[in-house]
Amino acid sequence: MILRLLILALALVGPIIASGQGQPAPAGKEVVNIDHANVLRLLQKGTAQRLIGEVELSQDSVFMYCDSAELVNEVQLYAYDNVTIQQGDSIAAFSEYLDYNAETLLAKLRRSVVLQRGETELFTEELDYNLGTKLATYHTGGRMTNGSTELSSTHGYYYADNRNVYFRDSVVVVDDRFEMRADTLRYDLANERVYFLGPTVIRSDTHNIYCESGYYDVALDEAVFRKNAQYRSGERLAAADSIRYYGDRELYILQGNAYVAEGAFQRATADRIDYYRAQDRYQLQGNATVVDSVQTVSGDTIDYNALTESYAVSGGRPQVSNPPMLLIADRMYSDEVTGLGRASGNLIWRDTSADLQIEADEADFNQSTGYLKAYGGRRGRALLTTLLERDTMYMAADTLLSVRSDDVDANGDTIRYLSAYHDVRILKSDMQALADSLQFNTMDSMLTLYSDPILWQDTSQLTADTIDLYLKNSAPDRVHLRRNALVITSPDLVFFNQVKGKDIIAYFDSSQLERTEVKGNAEAIYYAQDETGGYIGVNKTACSAMVLYFQEGGVNRIKFLSSPSGRLDPMDAVDHSGMRLDGFRWEADRKPLSLEDLFDPRLPVAPDVMLLEARER
Repeated sequence: MILRLLILALALVGPIIASGQGQPAPAGKEVVNIDHANVLRLLQKGTAQRLIGEVELSQDSVFMYCDSAELVNEVQLYAYDNVTIQQGDSIAAFSEYLDYNAETLLAKLRRSVVLQRGETELFTEELDYNLGTKLATYHTGGRMTNGSTELSSTHGYYYADNRNVYFRDSVVVVDDRFEMRADTLRYDLANERVYFLGPTVIRSDTHNIYCESGYYDVALDEAVFRKNAQYRSGERLAAADSIRYYGDRELYILQGNAYVAEGAFQRATADRIDYYRAQDRYQLQGNATVVDSVQTVSGDTIDYNALTESYAVSGGRPQVSNPPMLLIADRMYSDEVTGLGRASGNLIWRDTSADLQIEADEADFNQSTGYLKAYGGRRGRALLTTLLERDTMYMAADTLLSVRSDDVDANGDTIRYLSAYHDVRILKSDMQALADSLQFNTMDSMLTLYSDPILWQDTSQLTADTIDLYLKNSAPDRVHLRRNALVITSPDLVFFNQVKGKDIIAYFDSSQLERTEVKGNAEAIYYAQDETGGYIGVNKTACSAMVLYFQEGGVNRIKFLSSPSGRLDPMDAVDHSGMRLDGFRWEADRKPLSLEDLFDPRLPVAPDVMLLEARER
């Protein structure tokens, strides 16, 4: 009798040492098995058990450990202190409290929770983990570490089986290279890739990035940023439909409506912009445009180096706009530090303020100073076009040079100096000219022709060592022939009126020769005519100075400023072919009559010009 009472007491209330495998579960029922405990107590007959000391439990391949536990109906488990769950070989969880249901497989871990898989660790105060689906969730804040990367958020969903984690609300990612803040992220731990599922900001020591979609590959240090993608570094702001980043090359690719701005006065746009951060170099592709405080550059492709402030433009028709100047070419390069650049291929340069246009094959330029040196082009010659008195003047030469002055004229317009050299040819409806070289400035409106120049004005031909042509209201006003000056006029191209002197100033009225003032060693041969235009004689006169007045291409009268010597001979008393002053040459065959003549290499070149070019070669 005493033995029976003792056994009953031990079974109901006395502490026992439980070890070994618990009773097998009934068939078809999910239960928690008791593998070990130092002490087991029955709290309610047949329903609850109290386990104390080195508690070990299991369910299939899941093993659980704790300091103490309560097991109700072999299904509901409450574990306390130093709780550990080991699922297979890869997943482990730790906490101070566990609420686990063997039928739903839901484990509710509380206080100092850690979930581990490999080197990935999740830390939180409250974690719900489904051992069947291997989904862990938290909603009171959590932190995950994976190598050098740390992620935290208010809500988290960790699919431990495929190693994907969703972070939501106040998401922060910290890495050695950056800090990321977002609304929602997905982290693919297996592939070390972070996906942006909402507004996201990435900050580093050198730049910030914003987007609302895309991903970042942590292992490769590569990323794609989409939807309102923006990049900022100092004053530099970039935006595009998408931005790709390659960390090993420090390369950013802006694709679709690409835009880069720096400060208030510099911006670049293109269909695509590649930015090499280490070299601070940009490559713009498709409808490319670069604008700064000085100029606008456009083309199909622009390579811009921000360190050297140089650019190369190609494809399409590159343009550089610096109002009032515009430069267009097939290819273009510029160094903004020195200001020097080069353009080539069907080049067009315009100065709208001065009504000037230059066409050439190549040009060296400096947009900041307004310098342009153009050469090549149609048949190897550059062409300048300008509007004079509502009439176009064309000028072709081997090389054309334009320089902008810092000064302005009386109208407030910028003064520009033009030079042309080697085989200069000018064509206008009422004026033509040839010279080896030429200079022109817009302030004085003066053209200076050098090296045996020839100027034709209607039926007049003017030659000298140097010719200064002054324009008034864009029309010829007067011409200064300096040294070895000679003026030849002929109303019928049969008889030639000639005036020669050291210097001659010829005045024009409505593009017609009105008078000539001859100074120094003046000589003249002129054919006198009656009122009907018939010739009555020829006069050859010498004087130190004289003034000749012209009318309808002929000499109307002469005013001698000192005692002349000469006589009037009848027409039939002289050899007209011999009536020539020294230096006479009628150059009608060299006179440009069409635009083609400005480029025709067959146009005769004066012997002294050929000699000059031979010496230069």
